Amino acid sequence: MKTEARFWLGACAAAVAAAGGQAWALTTHAAENTSQFLALGAGGRALGMGEAYGPVAEGPEAIYWNPAGLAALKRPAFIYARSEFMRFFHHDFAAYAQPVAALRGTLAASFARFSQDSLPVVTNANETTGSFSPHGEAVAVAYALDLGAVGLQAPAREYFREVRTRRGYYRTRVRERESSSGRVLLGVAAKFVNETIYTRNSAAVAMDGGVLYRPAVSEDLRLSLSFRNVGSRQNFGRENEDLPAEAGMGAAYGRKSKQGYLLAAFELGLPYYGNPYGKAGVEYRRYFSPGMSAALRLGYKTLTATDLNPITGITGGIGIGYKKYTLDFGFQPMADLGETYRMSISARW
Repeated sequence: MKTEARFWLGACAAAVAAAGGQAWALTTHAAENTSQFLALGAGGRALGMGEAYGPVAEGPEAIYWNPAGLAALKRPAFIYARSEFMRFFHHDFAAYAQPVAALRGTLAASFARFSQDSLPVVTNANETTGSFSPHGEAVAVAYALDLGAVGLQAPAREYFREVRTRRGYYRTRVRERESSSGRVLLGVAAKFVNETIYTRNSAAVAMDGGVLYRPAVSEDLRLSLSFRNVGSRQNFGRENEDLPAEAGMGAAYGRKSKQGYLLAAFELGLPYYGNPYGKAGVEYRRYFSPGMSAALRLGYKTLTATDLNPITGITGGIGIGYKKYTLDFGFQPMADLGETYRMSISARW
């Protein structure tokens, strides 16, 4: 790994470590914003890697994690994911992405729905008069663009080049500058959010966006910046409430071999309400034959470690790929609240 790659990975890892023990944004500050289902994530692969997915996002689920990742798609792709939370919360997510040559980029759309089991409607006299099921929906459209290689001259990387003149003798040539370049991907998404609680309904609009940068010093290194749920407030009749806006910055590095692929990722989450929290994950994918592979994943999120216990930050998962289809499963223990499961199936044509 080049020196620059080590620097970026080390910096992100240090940021994740510094955030550990202080991350409890969605639990401590849950009352300060609404539509928390927008923070539930998408895709079994992402959960298995501790949701350190901003710098990894490369399928249609990138519309949720980092829309810039959509620009890496060369073929149409689709994903459907089902999540089960704490025994009675349910989350469905579907996304489709289509590269469009005429637009020199990728278009994508997604639909997410959050629901929970029925709750009884109880009067002041403690009489049950019916039931209701709170639910929320989000529809998003996105566009991503690959800006291609971006070259920069780096004065700080000046060096002397020695040229051999004849056997045993060298002379110093003029001072030159080593060019530094990379590949930049950009993406943006607009979403419409609706939430219903009993007889009250509220809607909002929001924006997501991000950038992915792949330095030329290491083609296997990815750096990311992203933001989610930045938009209008929701009103349920009492006061306006913010959406769970959040920004993220991370890095991922992968190494290929004849037998498989090893990928490590780090990400720092920066919610508008609450403290920063860290995410880290690793994936090893083994290739058995052309078109056939299996993956093992492990991750950690500091988000619930303080309010619940450190074990709840552990995530794990597996994946199976066969030709154009991929099946992924992710798992996270949530102590007395139960477990979180997420399964997804995706396809590329």
